[in-house]
Parts: sequence; structure tokens; C-alpha cells
Amino acid sequence: MAKKVSAMDIYKLLPKTNCKKCGQPSCMAFATKLLEKEASVDQCPILNTPKFEENRKKLIELISPPVKEVWFGNDEKKAVMGGDEVMYRYQLSFFNPTPIGIDISDELSEEEIKNKAKEIENFAFERTGEKLKLDFIVIRNASGDVEKFKKAIEIVEKETKMPICIASLNPEVIKEALKVIKSKPMVYAATKDTLNDFIKVIKELKKEKDVVLVLSSNNVKDLKNMAAKCLANGIEDLVLEPHTYPENIAETLDLNVMIRRSAIERGDKYLGFPILNLPINAYYYALKNECPISGFFDDKEVIAKMFEATIANTLMNRYADALIMHGTDVWELMPVLTLRQCIYTDPRKPQAVEPGLYPIGNPDENSPVILTTNFSLTFYTVTGDFEKDNVTCWLLVMDTGGKAVDVSVAGGQYNGENAKKLIEETGIADKVSHRILILPALAASTRGDIEDKTGWTCIVGTRDSSQVGDFLRKNWDKILKEWKEKNQTA
Repeated sequence: MAKKVSAMDIYKLLPKTNCKKCGQPSCMAFATKLLEKEASVDQCPILNTPKFEENRKKLIELISPPVKEVWFGNDEKKAVMGGDEVMYRYQLSFFNPTPIGIDISDELSEEEIKNKAKEIENFAFERTGEKLKLDFIVIRNASGDVEKFKKAIEIVEKETKMPICIASLNPEVIKEALKVIKSKPMVYAATKDTLNDFIKVIKELKKEKDVVLVLSSNNVKDLKNMAAKCLANGIEDLVLEPHTYPENIAETLDLNVMIRRSAIERGDKYLGFPILNLPINAYYYALKNECPISGFFDDKEVIAKMFEATIANTLMNRYADALIMHGTDVWELMPVLTLRQCIYTDPRKPQAVEPGLYPIGNPDENSPVILTTNFSLTFYTVTGDFEKDNVTCWLLVMDTGGKAVDVSVAGGQYNGENAKKLIEETGIADKVSHRILILPALAASTRGDIEDKTGWTCIVGTRDSSQVGDFLRKNWDKILKEWKEKNQTA
């Protein structure tokens, strides 16, 4: 297993002048930032001088991850793959979310190509405050016609800013495509039998640094030998495609694990490249064959898309650094993009929003005050439910360290002291004519503590935020009236 790099290992190669030109107070602080991937070597101007050239090379090699980071695209948008340092997410965050690309056949009409390209570029939905999008377009030479292929590339580049993968197993077709494409493409794909021809094409066009080449084989030893040959010819941006078998996905998963383990645990530089998988194979397989989902639906198209999404999620859980898919329905892509978002968050840092006071709708002095936590999933679920159900209220968001209601109650962060601090800092008392807090049902056990510390009356509400609208419509006027009758003097 490769030796774990420490901040001290990095510090030894730095100038040790503490000049602060990198923006950090010391070289050790800069070393820590480099270790955490929060800074780049180029930020140290001294390392760019001839005197430190050797140290700079050693430093880049030292901090380069076992799985090389590879990108394709243009100045405005890049699809970045790889960069992994560990086998398991709990050891360290995974940094580059799996780019997901959608195919466009060059057999489509020019108008259809244009419309689909725009559909792919504009696809987005929001979850926990983040817009989830697709990452690249695959132009597939399904026609076998070079001119159609080139025209499709030109249309996509004109109509979008999306990174492009050009897909053909014919090196001569790829050669013509590389002459017209303006951005840095990913080229799919060289096989064991065609690799020499692909290398020849790339070197003739002097594109060694301007393409990402996909190497395709179901044999790990062949992938390794192919990568070695590419590196020897100056082609360094590589992606490994170990074949995707929808009828036996366990075989593909085994290949993914074998490649990743060889790179990270054994330090095999010839297998230290991103892995590309093809859920699109599952889509076309399900159109023609029975699959595990076939018994649940009659519509072949629905079955194919569901099977494709299932395979995509399975592969992403086992080291897929990039995926190529076919379907663009939101119901198909939503679970895939949501899983990606979950995998590529930092497990060491809870996902949190800023604590404070958030007006929902157009609240006034008689509107309810609801107390929740700053865990981002809780916050966006609550606000989404409230807006959907036309709830008008003041939402107090307590700093619980990014923990959900039940977890923060158990951990002691959802408490009277924090509630008192939040009420004072937000000035909510000056905005309402009452002193009533509505708590989630999961926080019922904190009611006494919060009442004692804040002096506010606590009402235990619903277990789920989707039920709050109905709860308020039935109860709020009565709760407010009774409180005012009891607490306000004539």
C-alpha cells in the first residue's frame, strides 16, 4: 500500500521562507492546504523559480493522487474525472463528482441534434440548495458516415458549451473528427487491436496533450499494457473502460474494484486512471431482452430507462469516475444525480445552512414561529414543504452543527440555551406579538428546557414538515387566541 503523505512530507519540499506570497501565514500552513486540496503548487511563486524546479517536480509527484485527475472540455466548462486517493469514502472525501454524459446519435436530423444538445445542457433540478446537472455530451457515430459525424460535432459545439466525447471505434473516423472539434474531447475508444492506429492518429495531429483517450478492454492486464504503451508515446490523459455487462453487472463491478485497488493499494501507475462505465448498455439491452425489471412494467422504454438508472447507481457506488447514459427523463436521472450528490459530499463536514431567521411567505406579527435545525437536508425539505403548502411563518434555524432534529436532540445541540441565543440574535421577539415556539414532534423532549431558558411557550407540532400546513390551518388561530387571552393584560 502506498505510504500516506503528511503535511510534514510536503513541508520538506517547500522553500521554508514563510514569505506569505501564497496567501498563507507560513509554509507549514501552505503544506496543510496542499494536503487538503485547498491550494495548488502554482500559488507558491518561489517554487516556480529555477532553484526550486526539482523540488516542484517532486512535490507535484508527491501530492498527485494514485488515480490521475483527467479533464476534457473547454475554458467555460470542464468534465473532471478521477483524482481519488482512497478506496472508501469514510477515509477521506471523494473530490470529483462522477461526470454523467448523454449520447446523441449522428443519425438524427440537424434540428433533432440541436434540440437534444440544448435539452442536455439545460437539464437541472434543485436539491438541498444545489442545482444538479448533466456534465457532457457523447456524439456517437452511429451512421458510420464521417461527414454526418463532423456535422453533429459542429452543431453541438455551436449550440452549447458542453464538454464533448466523440465516440467511434474507427481511428480514421476519429482522425477526421479531431480535425474539426475545437475543445479538448474525450475519445471513445481504442481497443487492443486498434490502439496502435489511435496512437498514430493522435501523434500525427500532435494531439497528445489535447485529447483524453478511452482504453477499452474486459481484460485488466490488457488495459495495463495499453496504458503503458500510451504513456511511452506521450499520451498521458487516459480513461479505462473495462466493459459494462448489464446481464451480469457483478463482472463489471469486479473489474472496477480490481482496477481501483491496484492503483490505490498497490500503487500501479498503469492502472491509476479514471474508470468509465456505460449504463447506456443496460438501456439497449433491456429494449431487446428480459431484465430484472421486466416483470413490473409493460412499456419497454420505461423498463429500459429504469434498468439504466439502476445500473448507473450500482456502478457509481463502485468506483465509476464517469458514466454514459441515454435517457433524459427527470424521473430516471433524479436518483442518479441525487446519489452522486450524496457520495461526493465530505463525510467529515456536515452539510449545513446558515442559522438565523428565515421569513416564509409574507409573515407578520401574528404569524407562527417554527424552530428547526441547520442541517441542509432538513432545511430545504422544510422550506420546500412550506412553500408547496402555502405556509406563512417565521422559521428559526438553530445552529446544531449541521445535524438533523432527532440527531441534535440526542446529541444535546437542540436545547434551551441555543434556542435562547438564537431568539436574541435574530430579534424575533420584536417581529411578533406573541411568545410561542412550534417545535418538531421529534424535539418534544426538549420542550421543558426551551421554555425554561427562553420564557416562550412551546407547542409540539407534527412529526413531518409536510403535515405542518394542515396543522396550522386547524390549530394556529386557536393557539394564538388562547395565548393572548392568558398572557396579555387589558
